Formats: sequence, structure tokens, C-alpha cells
Amino acid sequence: MNDEKLYELAFQIIVHAGESRSLSSEAMDAAENFDFDKAEELLKKANDEFLECHQVQTDLLTKEANGEKADINIILVHSQDHLTMATMAMDNAKRWITLNKKLQKMEEK
Repeated sequence: MNDEKLYELAFQIIVHAGESRSLSSEAMDAAENFDFDKAEELLKKANDEFLECHQVQTDLLTKEANGEKADINIILVHSQDHLTMATMAMDNAKRWITLNKKLQKMEEK
């Protein structure tokens, strides 16, 4: 795989992972205001963005497994950091939404 194509794929991962992370953060904000419908909608959008970047990563891994070598560069490594952060942000948002649902119920008592 040529460098230009590899950079393009790495930036696709960065863009989609960054959007996923931002949407997860917005979902947490909505949950903090007990707007759970909006929080769940934002989390779904975050997951859709995550799936986009995960597919790019999967395609890269499949090509590597099939013998099409890709040179590792700092941008590709950086894109993997973004993918990891997006995963963690979604996991944290899910927990935050659950926690705020419990908090709302406690406040209603």
C-alpha cells in the first residue's frame, strides 16, 4: 500500500473516531441534564461514527493478513490512539447515562 493511501486511511480513522468521541461527550452532557432520549440518540450516532473508523481499521488488518504490507507511520499510530479514545469515551458515556438515570430516580423519591 502506498504512503498516500495509508495516510488517507489513517485520517479517516482520526476523523470518525474524533467525531465519535465528541458525540459521546455530548451524550454525557445530555444525560447530566436528564435528557436521556437525546443522550441515547447521540450515543447511537457516536457508535455509527465508531463503526466507520473500525471498518477502516479492519480493512487495514485484513490487507495485512493477506500479505499486503503497510509501513507503520506516526499518523497511523496516532489514528489508533483516537480509535482507542473513542472506544473509552463511548464506554464512559454508557456508564454516565446509567448513573444519571439512577440519580434521577433517587431525586424523584
